[in-house]
Amino acid sequence: MLAVASTLRRNRAPLASARLAPSRRPAPTFPLSLKHGFRYRLHSTAAAEEAAQPLAHTHTIAPLPARAEATGQALHSYTPMAGNLEPIRIVRLPEMKISERESGKFADHQLPEQMAVMYACLNTGDMERARRIFVTLHKNNPDDMLVLGDIRMHNSFIESYMNASPSPRTKEALKWFESLSKYKVKPDLTSFAILIRGFIKMDSMHTAKVMMMEMQKAGFSIDELRASPDLQAEDVDKVNSVAKMLKPVSARLAPLVQPAPVSSDPPTVYAEANPVKNSKNETVVGVRLMRNTLDALSLKDLDRFERQLKLEERSYQSALDKMEIEKISLPEQMNVKPLMGYLWRWHESLKDGIKAELKRVNAVLERRSLSEDTALDKDRMLYGPFLKLLSPEKLSVITILELLRLNNSGGIIEGMKSARALIGIGKAVESEYNAEQMAKKSNKALFDQRYSVHQLYGSGRLFNMAVRKAETRRSEAMHPTDWTPLWPESTRAKVGSVLTTLLMDCAKVQIPSFNPETNESIVEEIPAFYHAYQYNKGQRVGVIKVHNHISEILSSEPTGTLIHPSLLPMLVHPRPWLAYNDGGYLSAKSMIMRIRHCPQQYDYLKKAHEEGHLFRVYNGLDVLGKTQWAVNKKVLKTVLEAWNSGKEFGKIPAAAGQIEELPKPDDYETSSKAKAKWLAENRRLKLDAKNHHSLRCDVNYKVEIARAFADEPMYFPHNLDFRGRAYPIPPLFNHLGNDLCRGLLMFGEAKPLGPKGFSWLKIHLANLAGFDKHSLSARAQFTMDHLEDILDSADDPMGGRRWWLKAEDPWQCLATCIEITDAVRSGDPESYMSRIPVHQDGTCNGLQHYAALGGDMAGAQQVNLVPSDAPQDVYSGVAKSVERLLQKQAAEGVEYAQILEGRISRKIVKQTVMTNVYGVTFVGARAQIENRLKETEGIPADKVHALSTYLTQQVFASIGEMFTGARAIQDWLAESARRIAKSVPKTVVNPETDEIQESLTGKGRKKKTSRQAIADQQMTSVIWTTPLNLPIVQPYRKIEHKQVRTNLQSLTIRDPTQASPVNVQKQRTAFPPNFIHSLDATHMLMSAAGCVEAGLTFASVHDSYWTHACDVEVMNEVLRKQFIALHSNNIMKNLENEFMERYRDYLYPVSLAITNPGEPVLEGMIAWDDERIRRRGGKSDASLAEAAKDEFLPDPIAPKDEPMTASASAGGSSNAKDPSMFHFGEDEDDEHDLSSVIIEEDEAELEAEAKAMGKALRKQVKKKTPNRMFHTWEPISFPPLPDRGEFDVRNVAESDYFFS
Repeated sequence: MLAVASTLRRNRAPLASARLAPSRRPAPTFPLSLKHGFRYRLHSTAAAEEAAQPLAHTHTIAPLPARAEATGQALHSYTPMAGNLEPIRIVRLPEMKISERESGKFADHQLPEQMAVMYACLNTGDMERARRIFVTLHKNNPDDMLVLGDIRMHNSFIESYMNASPSPRTKEALKWFESLSKYKVKPDLTSFAILIRGFIKMDSMHTAKVMMMEMQKAGFSIDELRASPDLQAEDVDKVNSVAKMLKPVSARLAPLVQPAPVSSDPPTVYAEANPVKNSKNETVVGVRLMRNTLDALSLKDLDRFERQLKLEERSYQSALDKMEIEKISLPEQMNVKPLMGYLWRWHESLKDGIKAELKRVNAVLERRSLSEDTALDKDRMLYGPFLKLLSPEKLSVITILELLRLNNSGGIIEGMKSARALIGIGKAVESEYNAEQMAKKSNKALFDQRYSVHQLYGSGRLFNMAVRKAETRRSEAMHPTDWTPLWPESTRAKVGSVLTTLLMDCAKVQIPSFNPETNESIVEEIPAFYHAYQYNKGQRVGVIKVHNHISEILSSEPTGTLIHPSLLPMLVHPRPWLAYNDGGYLSAKSMIMRIRHCPQQYDYLKKAHEEGHLFRVYNGLDVLGKTQWAVNKKVLKTVLEAWNSGKEFGKIPAAAGQIEELPKPDDYETSSKAKAKWLAENRRLKLDAKNHHSLRCDVNYKVEIARAFADEPMYFPHNLDFRGRAYPIPPLFNHLGNDLCRGLLMFGEAKPLGPKGFSWLKIHLANLAGFDKHSLSARAQFTMDHLEDILDSADDPMGGRRWWLKAEDPWQCLATCIEITDAVRSGDPESYMSRIPVHQDGTCNGLQHYAALGGDMAGAQQVNLVPSDAPQDVYSGVAKSVERLLQKQAAEGVEYAQILEGRISRKIVKQTVMTNVYGVTFVGARAQIENRLKETEGIPADKVHALSTYLTQQVFASIGEMFTGARAIQDWLAESARRIAKSVPKTVVNPETDEIQESLTGKGRKKKTSRQAIADQQMTSVIWTTPLNLPIVQPYRKIEHKQVRTNLQSLTIRDPTQASPVNVQKQRTAFPPNFIHSLDATHMLMSAAGCVEAGLTFASVHDSYWTHACDVEVMNEVLRKQFIALHSNNIMKNLENEFMERYRDYLYPVSLAITNPGEPVLEGMIAWDDERIRRRGGKSDASLAEAAKDEFLPDPIAPKDEPMTASASAGGSSNAKDPSMFHFGEDEDDEHDLSSVIIEEDEAELEAEAKAMGKALRKQVKKKTPNRMFHTWEPISFPPLPDRGEFDVRNVAESDYFFS
């Protein structure tokens, strides 16, 4: 690998010189391999061929002119190894479906609730109730339990019996073990390990020996048993002694790797950052807990791997510290620290309340005492086992802290929405219990295995696909496989409700008052929390209000999300991704994808992993996690100086002073209007102070982390969003953060600048200073022209001329100024060891992908996909195009054009151009432009709205003219998504009647072809596979809401586990941007793999790629090669093929016009005497027309101004639609239906908007009566793909400004 990188650097100089020169180069030449189609391989070892047949259609690029072939020279020095992107592997799973509840059967949404109760019962010792639930589930839901009742669930039963108190129930455990075959499951290694461990602890060595023999018969070895995470060190010793009774065995396994040496370098001492203070001049609790967590970094007697484990443990410990906050406080401290005193009192009272509730729960569970409230007893049967999972002390502090954390959230001032609070508390209880259980499942063998994988990852060997697959198998065999079902939202709500109710009963605040009878001062105890209802965004919602006295205290000491100091950067390489749920932190469990309200995505990830499709994705994420980071100590010194000054500096907020109320107006007592105004202004001041304080705390956290890691390496584990885009998991401090975070970070590894690295460092500074729309040579010269300012900034950043503060990103600019200064003063810049990341950013990356997909030459030129002397600025290009249109129309006397002429800037159109490619609507674009026009001088305020409508039309017209290929592809993607979202499986439609199956329609539904009956069955999400075989499921569904009765109130909560129809509009409008995002993410992961193959350090922030200055040329070559490799495949054809394959058994609703007798049957029509009409109607020919009319009465919810879908008949007119019309093929909520979203607009404005959207305005005008319609189903099909343009993606190889 080092030899490859060395060769790349040797061959880079001639090309780099040419790239910085302003003159044009000759026509591009291509290597021989490109003449016969581009071939590329991502990794150093080929992956094994999968069983699935390839679907992908590889697009062969036509050879370039002969003069390009004649030279025989390669474009760049970086040459990827031979190979192809793998064909698309389609993962198909059954579509979600709505099913009617059968008699005695649990409904789909009840199953998770019963499973969670069974889990809680097992873990609290109530095995008999757990067994009854299990038997009932198997009896009533046998098919579901065949899927859900895997071996992990059965192992939980066996383990609970073996761990029963006061003595193990071995008879029941063995009986359960013997019954596994009855439930069609086979015992795994964990099953045997649980039993063997239990018998060993009972000193029943003979039984343990018998179980070992059975284990060996099942195919598991003694060595595998030793490595089981279910055995601790003392258990392994006894296993060895029992194993000797079987046959001679090898000695206990030695550690797989030797521990890394401990660094002896003395740490650097930094000035301590003055922590954020509250109103009582005390350190904010969150900052104090953060420091406690970071103390683990000072454990220098341990190696970094062990310190990382300690750090993660301390993160859990910090959560416990948060829950035990100020427990040692004494009540007499109330006057000095009121919040501490309140928390202590609440904690003590709530703890006693929980203990009393647990007694009532036990009485109900044991049937000893039942209350008069039957519903409450039923609730106690449900939530009781969950309250017993944690101690009352932990439950108490979780409840208090979660309620305080949620204060002022969800748009509720001095309170929170009830649903959010109750579910949040329940989820916190669940997470804490899972964390406790995870900490128990760890042993020496598991530690050694993780350490071994970690060493393979660090050495780079894990990027070999064969090694990665072998380690994946080994890891899956060793890691804990506990059964941990998710708690459904209803369960979380009930648990949170009982805890909240108990807190509201006991939490009081002391408010000074007076006795009106005696006029003596007294202290009243008022509830700190109370329940109420209020209107929020037009809806009546339940809220939990916080007493304003507590709210005032919290305003100076926020306990928001950032108070939890978990998920910090890592000291060592992250745990590599070996599975969709195995990677990231060493001990914490992480998912490779951030999934919210989409269980279907989880299922597809799991299936893709099981079929071996995700190794390329794992590889790319591991490249990102392998990058070592360090704190820039010189920048940190300046940050600390600025922070401790207390003044606003470089986007660091100033320390907040004491907030004083505004003086009351003279007419405060006599004028209600003046009083209301004074109160509103004071509320605004307090709210601004809270926001400012929160910003200051955010910076404080970042500074504390930077100080703690100043002498340590840092690594950021990454995972994906549902579109495949990568994000660092640590939320507080990472390179995706703000300018301060990025300025404080630099690469851990230093590399010499080399002959061209210094030039790229100068270009990087010009980019940060905002001089990024000029040629590369001009940018380098810009830096040299400001060399004195740069040196002054580096020497005296706080007291000098402060040139660096003028940059848009000042802290990154300062870091680069320091780097350039050190390089210049070193005397030999080429040998200077640089660690500053140099960025290469794409030009409107979404449009780049659209231009490549459609072969759009004009669009490709605008986004730097073709060679040019200077970078093309697409935003300036659109602005100039709009200006030309305005000049032309102004000359024709158009008033709006005359007002806007000469005032169209890049800034006005930038946001609209950027979001247009991602599906922004006309209304959204108009709002963007309206905001910019309000900031533009010379625009009449009373005409801003009308001018924004007019200007948006011109911007859309210019974009459509410049990017015709992008618009055509965008339309194809949206239309395909619409058809998919409206389709249903063939099994849903009765082939005899052409209607929805009667068994699937709701009770009492008379019309099986009504709009609602069909919409209920539209369960089909848009699903596609990226070129790296990552399946992506769009999560947009009409999430079902259900009522949950709690102690506090009845909640309406969203239930993502219940099958619900898709949201057709969101599926359609979101697909184009999501698809482009997935391509962007694919290019990034491919580039990451290519960079590690070339020996480069690599980081990314979506479409901004970072590396060392000396390696920018090589990285640019990698980016171009990967983009060419990606788009050399016919991506659109692959997508079309996948859709045809994935949805081949689906039907799409269509409406056909019924012809009149003697009328010709044209496209989109059906003959009046067609057999399908006769079969459905079952009536005589003479009455078929009337039968059709009666069959398809309009749905009551259908809007009256729906557009007609058939050509009008010759005569007749009506203001309303023909009652025989029923348009179940249309969208219920069309985002372009301007008549429903534009209110109080004049006619000209509406016409302009409709014209801009390419649609006729929907007006209620007289129309000809259309033919009667026949509604039927046809196999799904897709529109023809747009024709490709003339742009050849191989031209990207010669474009200097593709990324720059």
